[in-house]
Amino acid sequence: MRHVDNSGLTAPQKWADRAAKELKKLQEDAEDANKQLSFREMWREDAIRDRLIALIGEKCWYCETRFVRSPYHVDHYRPKSVVVGEAERRGYWWLAYDPANYRLACHHCNSGGARYGNQSAGPGKGARFPLLGQRASEGESLQGELPVLLDPVVAEDAELIGFDRQGHARRRPEHPYSDDELARDLCRVDETIRMLALNSDLLTESRSTLIERVEGLVRLYLANGGNTGVALYARTEIDCLTRTTAEWSAAAAAAERLALLAHDRSGDDAALVGGAGGDVDASTSGGTEPPAATAAGHRVDLRTLVASLPAEAFSAGRVALTGQGKRGPARATLMADGSIICFQRPLDTPTSAARLATGDDQVDGWTFWSLTVDGTTRTLSDLRDSLIAQAG
Repeated sequence: MRHVDNSGLTAPQKWADRAAKELKKLQEDAEDANKQLSFREMWREDAIRDRLIALIGEKCWYCETRFVRSPYHVDHYRPKSVVVGEAERRGYWWLAYDPANYRLACHHCNSGGARYGNQSAGPGKGARFPLLGQRASEGESLQGELPVLLDPVVAEDAELIGFDRQGHARRRPEHPYSDDELARDLCRVDETIRMLALNSDLLTESRSTLIERVEGLVRLYLANGGNTGVALYARTEIDCLTRTTAEWSAAAAAAERLALLAHDRSGDDAALVGGAGGDVDASTSGGTEPPAATAAGHRVDLRTLVASLPAEAFSAGRVALTGQGKRGPARATLMADGSIICFQRPLDTPTSAARLATGDDQVDGWTFWSLTVDGTTRTLSDLRDSLIAQAG
């Protein structure tokens, strides 16, 4: 995910005039709480589509996959008609014709279809829009809302996602969890990765290949300081792969940064101009882990809990997690570093892992997952409560 600056986005005057008339009709219809609202799909028109494409190129704002022949959507970041899980309320109908609420999305991010091997990755974003707090009503400021889904037009959100060498999107560990995430035992990055299937087969394979290529180009550039022809070729290729409009450029920019760090040249006269959209490997990112001295102060992931378990529990480097969902038994693997492997994908938090395993957007992973230590089977929640009690 790269930041998309839409601050200067405006609609053509003729389009805006028609949109104002449509919005007035919606306002009149919305006065009847029982009336179903209908929308004229003006956001599909070239007048808007072309201006959105001009901001970052012909690619998805969420996963950065290019629109070649695949369908794309002008997504309403805040759903216009309904919000999944809130049948008693309408969606953000008053934002239906507001270009600031539009995001370009590929079919997989918006409507599903991505795969984890033989497993469906889920329905995509669609009308899902969970919050960490209260939902705004018509006329209220949206600044008070705390969306779970990362927003590419918010620079701070885009900076939260990094990558590992296998091409998996991950949370950048040098960014601490917010107070709202801690209060809800939820990680916005993990939930965004899960809902949008940002670690589907296509994406991880493509990003892994891209990361390897960028690292090779950086090594080539650094090794050929006296050969201007080779260095220029490598530099040109790196610039092409890391430019904002390039496909999966956040992963490419992260790979560039990692390669520089690996060569211990980040402050050198050979420093590259490209940016760093994330960290391919947190251990060499130059960042620091957020404080996690006690389980009470770190309630989102499992790093503190894993550190408290007896060493023999991880004699095989992993521990089996089990749970029972609506679709039957669910399984995952807890690794010694605190990450959870589900469908062969890494997640940092038990709740997102449980929701990925079950397809249930409401399940609490701490009470869902159980593991066996020293012959006793307990939930993650029980283990955490015991650790908190011991610390107290």
